[in-house]
Amino acid sequence: MNPKKKLERQYLDSFKYLCIDFPHGELEDSREVPDYVVCTVNKRIGIEIVRIYETGGSLKHTPQAVEATKESITVAAREYAENWDLPPVHVTLFFTLQRHLGNNMVQNLAQRVAHIVRDYMPPVGGSVKIEYVDGRHKGQPIEVDLILINRVHPVDRHEWIWMEMGEPRRDAIQLIQQAIDEKSPKLGDYLRSCDECWLLIVAPSFKPSGMIHPDARSLSHSYNSPFSRTYFLDYGRGSVATLSRNL
Repeated sequence: MNPKKKLERQYLDSFKYLCIDFPHGELEDSREVPDYVVCTVNKRIGIEIVRIYETGGSLKHTPQAVEATKESITVAAREYAENWDLPPVHVTLFFTLQRHLGNNMVQNLAQRVAHIVRDYMPPVGGSVKIEYVDGRHKGQPIEVDLILINRVHPVDRHEWIWMEMGEPRRDAIQLIQQAIDEKSPKLGDYLRSCDECWLLIVAPSFKPSGMIHPDARSLSHSYNSPFSRTYFLDYGRGSVATLSRNL
């Protein structure tokens, strides 16, 4: 299962658990459109999934582009550590980075981070916090200003993650409507495979760009949606809301 489809299945499973009126029937993993189809006794109900993100800034400064760079650096640094046969360790990175970077810069930063982890590797049972303070730790990039290296709890494989807090978006009417508008032109194609189609809008709120927590006004707003039902799933908080639509 490819990463995108794996994520969609996680969203669907969460939606199924939280939605009190999720249809009872056999679930089909659609190879085309919509993403999933539930075969009930009387009808086929399609479920199309769309994610929404905070937007803003130039192409290289959008939250998604910056997050993709941070993820790439983290993955590449872990791969360097694995290739150098460093002992399995849990590493958490904190970034000051605010722009997207090309692959050469990503690899350069990743290698420098991996060097720091190698040079300051704690013994089994210990942990180390490496902070950027006027270049005190030779080679540490200012873009990764805090590195936590943890061997308190032994792991059998490298576990590297990055963390960041963000300010949640409360006024989400525009973002939700844009997500609906993105999928609406495709409804005719969806209905070739099902009798009716639901739209599931997901805020992947474990990442700053997906930290969208609609306020009461956003959730009670009537949206222009041609779908039979439209739902909003706050994946991080584990909540689902049925959105009203203009008839």
